[in-house]
Amino acid sequence: MSFFRQPIGLWINLFLILGIKSTHGFGQIYYDLSNLMKTTINDITPNVRHVRMNTSPTAARSFIDPEYVFTYIKEGQGIFVIEGVEYQIAAGDMLLMAPYMLHITKSHPGREMIQCVVHFDLFYQAQRKGYILCQPGMTFAKFIAQKQNPETLLAHAPMFQTQPPDSVQSQIYRRYEQLREFNKDRHAAYAQLQMRAAMLDILSLYLQQTGNHDQASAQPSPKWRNIETAITYIHNHFDEPISLDDVSQQADISVNYFCSLFKRYTGQTIHNYINELRIHKAKRLIEESDLSLTKIADLTGLGDIHAFSKLFKKFAKQTPSAYRRSNRRD
Repeated sequence: MSFFRQPIGLWINLFLILGIKSTHGFGQIYYDLSNLMKTTINDITPNVRHVRMNTSPTAARSFIDPEYVFTYIKEGQGIFVIEGVEYQIAAGDMLLMAPYMLHITKSHPGREMIQCVVHFDLFYQAQRKGYILCQPGMTFAKFIAQKQNPETLLAHAPMFQTQPPDSVQSQIYRRYEQLREFNKDRHAAYAQLQMRAAMLDILSLYLQQTGNHDQASAQPSPKWRNIETAITYIHNHFDEPISLDDVSQQADISVNYFCSLFKRYTGQTIHNYINELRIHKAKRLIEESDLSLTKIADLTGLGDIHAFSKLFKKFAKQTPSAYRRSNRRD
């Protein structure tokens, strides 16, 4: 029986019996969310925003997303650094990251991770329709402090599930493939219903794997918060001119030491990191909006359409126009 058809009481009891456990880099934290769940769990209707299959390069990439991100590792091995804590990841593992969790991914050489990724909100909100930017200054700590925000409902769910049974992995991947298919016709009413049902199934399967939590291999380093501040600043200002001095000042570290520390965490120089972030944002704008390429160039801080096209081709291996044709949502 699919989760979509199960009595909602089973879902509530699952949480009340198991409790909610989190390892977000702040140590192990236990929360009693029973009161919140009694009033909101019936209303969860996942709004799937983005479905993609990513291949993580050996060079690290970092992300801050304003929505939940579910990831199933289909193949490969690598590292996730989430809120400053490092996790060794392998095929079969699953992650559920709450909004504004800063995460860095990196594949092991010769074992590139293929990730099945779904971005979603717990509830549909008209003002969040289409492409959205992160709220300036918002961090994961600030997000979870919003006690009245229903989107925080699963912010303390187990973040990392290791090696669930093969049968569960098969079901997760099947639901993910369904999401990819329905996403191609996402504007149809039936597609929205099917996507919600599939996402509910994924969440149910994920949360049932309560015995498979992995613990962080280390606590955040003393300098992680400086790097986190710098990365958050970059994500909030990538559409503006950004200098190395600006970022190092935000991190409160000397320029030379900051460059060394930043590359140690991200595997990239500041310059390359900013450009890759701009192209990542440009891809999503191309996929999810009808904005002109000139406007997208401006919104991603590159301004000049020729410079934008040249940089886009360098990172995406095709022109912005070609990318739009091959990734258009009709």
